[in-house]
Amino acid sequence: MSQRQRTFRARLWNFVKLLIVPLFIINICELLSMRLFKLPPSAYPTCYSIAASMELTPENISAIEVNGPIPLEDILLSEEKPNPGKTIFFLETSCPCSENDFNFSTLSSRQACAIESAALHNPNLDIYVLFACPHFRYRFDPIMDVILSYRNIRLRRVNLWRFAEDTPLEDWMWQEELFSARFLMNNISNLLRLLCLYHFGGIYMDLDVIVLRSFENQLSNFMGAEAEQYISNAVIGLESNGFGHKLAELLLRDFEENFNGDIWAHNGPRNILSVMTQICGTNNVSLMETNRYQCQGVKVFNHKAFFEIQGHHWAHFFEPKYANKTLIRLRNSYLTHIWNRYSTKRSLRVDSNAAYIQLARRHCPRVLAITKEYFD
Repeated sequence: MSQRQRTFRARLWNFVKLLIVPLFIINICELLSMRLFKLPPSAYPTCYSIAASMELTPENISAIEVNGPIPLEDILLSEEKPNPGKTIFFLETSCPCSENDFNFSTLSSRQACAIESAALHNPNLDIYVLFACPHFRYRFDPIMDVILSYRNIRLRRVNLWRFAEDTPLEDWMWQEELFSARFLMNNISNLLRLLCLYHFGGIYMDLDVIVLRSFENQLSNFMGAEAEQYISNAVIGLESNGFGHKLAELLLRDFEENFNGDIWAHNGPRNILSVMTQICGTNNVSLMETNRYQCQGVKVFNHKAFFEIQGHHWAHFFEPKYANKTLIRLRNSYLTHIWNRYSTKRSLRVDSNAAYIQLARRHCPRVLAITKEYFD
């Protein structure tokens, strides 16, 4: 190598160092500032990080007009917190920051029906509805007003990064993996339900269900089979201490270690079955159902408890010709899943004789009463 080439390479390397060192220092400073001041990472400015940066303080809360929107309290900062092991959680994880009203909580009639049915049948349990994005609710909102007419219902917001603190996923939340997921909203829901149960224990339920009977005598560790070899994460109950808390920890660690944000349900039902296989010593869901002691006391309900009507029969809730048969099949169920993933675009009039409306009349009567023409 000639002297000229060596000189050129030396100058090039010095130039590269001049670029790299400042960038390295800037990145370190940015990381430290995020951790010290609990700011969401700017590397992935999602709607969730935008919402988290709009932190409510006593100063800006006091500036809200008397007849203006009502702030939602942060679940961890509120003086009133969920009753450990005796709370039912629902999650609303949408965050469409491209819309002007993304910072306001809203619920559909069907979502509100799920919440009311839980409150109606479980008067001695707290019902917490958590919003991953909004900071406010409208002061005049018939749906919100009717569910808040139940004394055991609370509305709260969640700061994702704060909620992950003091959990096995505290450091992982500061990485990009979750927020680069293809199914982001679904994966945030999968994660938040586990964090709820890790923090407080209790019962998690999806928002597309109707509760048909009380869970007040089912406060031990449980989950439900959706099919012969498939455990769902749509309904999970864990005790707030003991093995229930340990199981929540195992689920969180598996969530991180095997996370794949590009496959639907990978971080939900697969996560559940993987951990249950470890603690039960078998991946046979039928054996888990029949022998809870093999699974360290965790009860796995047969599919009839929560999924008597399977996803491929979702239309049976909407077509009156199936109503009687559907209602008979649900007589021994604790709740039923309505399969929002398939049914969300199916409109239903409030005066229909479909099974869904008949169930709503009995299990969420206040919501149905204030719903005008369509139960959507």
